[in-house]
Amino acid sequence: MRVNSIRLEGIEHTKRSVVEPLVRPILESQNLGDVLSESREACHRISRLGVFRTVGVTLDTADPGLYGLVDDEAVDVVLNVTEAPRFYARTGADFSNYDTTTNITTRISNVLGGGEVLEANASYAVQPGIALNEPSTSFNNNETGSYFQLLLSKPILPKPVFQRPNHVDPDARAEFAAYSTNRNMSLHQSHEEETKGLSARYKTADIFRGTHELAYDVAWRRVHSLAQSASWSVRQDAGHTLKSAISHTYAKDHRDDPMLPTTGSYIRTREELAGLGGDVKFMKGEAEGQWVRSLGNGFIFTTSARGGLVVPFTGHRMRINDRFTLGGPNTVRGFRQSGIGPMDKKDAIGGDAYWAAGLSLFTPLPYLRDKPIKGHVFLNGGSLAQVNTATPPAETARIVFATPSVSAGLGLAVRFSILRLELNYCLPVTATRSDVLKPGFQFGIGVAYL
Repeated sequence: MRVNSIRLEGIEHTKRSVVEPLVRPILESQNLGDVLSESREACHRISRLGVFRTVGVTLDTADPGLYGLVDDEAVDVVLNVTEAPRFYARTGADFSNYDTTTNITTRISNVLGGGEVLEANASYAVQPGIALNEPSTSFNNNETGSYFQLLLSKPILPKPVFQRPNHVDPDARAEFAAYSTNRNMSLHQSHEEETKGLSARYKTADIFRGTHELAYDVAWRRVHSLAQSASWSVRQDAGHTLKSAISHTYAKDHRDDPMLPTTGSYIRTREELAGLGGDVKFMKGEAEGQWVRSLGNGFIFTTSARGGLVVPFTGHRMRINDRFTLGGPNTVRGFRQSGIGPMDKKDAIGGDAYWAAGLSLFTPLPYLRDKPIKGHVFLNGGSLAQVNTATPPAETARIVFATPSVSAGLGLAVRFSILRLELNYCLPVTATRSDVLKPGFQFGIGVAYL
């Protein structure tokens, strides 16, 4: 059986040039099995464009055509689609023990009929101000942070003449963004950081080989609004910097649920090179992984690990806003946010190398086995240190791994549609002299956890 023609019904705004590369492989079918298989794959590719609400396929008798000739072995493939609404808006609020954030997202899909997405995101965070110069921590005012991004995204599809059958990637997209942020770091670094930048990204995805993102980012940054008690480490990095960097991110996620998985594995790596202009020059690498296994009867065992290293170019030093930080309810629990590693007075000044690992056992709860809530028993630890490029690698490894900060505890983990909430009772087991402990109950909310 061969395919006589492909018809698309229900398209109003989408251009033919966008859909045609995704359905053209159907024409290569040689028998009924090929027709059904290729049609199903074409529907899947069209759905991944994100501009159609429903996609269906039917087979029809071949159209006789201009000369009234009918081939008994030919069939017409009819794809029935319903375009999704082009305008979308959402508002919401997120709450944690570190801030309260209100946000709004607006999106216009299929702007020019080519699968483009124009999206604007804005958020405003209110954090309880902390009087760092008082003998005991007291909440006396409100500190704020804000974020804004304007993003244009467009699928990158091959022209039909250059297309190879079965090699069309509907997830390949080019993105261009302009953003502005103002982050309040006063809870652990006695300053605020303002960033304004432009970025360009190329993304591609494959459910078996993983996703890749190649990006170029240029950003003007300013460390400002220093507290009176700010340390010298913060003060020497105050002011303006210009960062120009390229980066590559690879991720492969085979977990059945990214929020509270029951089985599967996850790996992510990121490499960054800063110094293509500007006054910030370094190389940075970071990796993380997770392995999840179901033990049966609602018990789930999870092991996670992550680590990173950043090295400045010769003649340059690392700044406080380019170093790693560690500690808090989403990483090594039982410690203050960014409470592990080097400190200057009460400021977490970050490190050049770190590692962290965790073991978690999620247990079913009586009468709640069918609910997205689990008991949680954990053991996690890690270390963060500043390293000297002149130090031998063996000595650097000893510095980073010799004195880990470790904690254990138990609590509850609750899965929501877009995030996970944890309430744990934490007990620090080992710590360094500079660590800031947070024993007792700790509340966390987010997407990624150790």
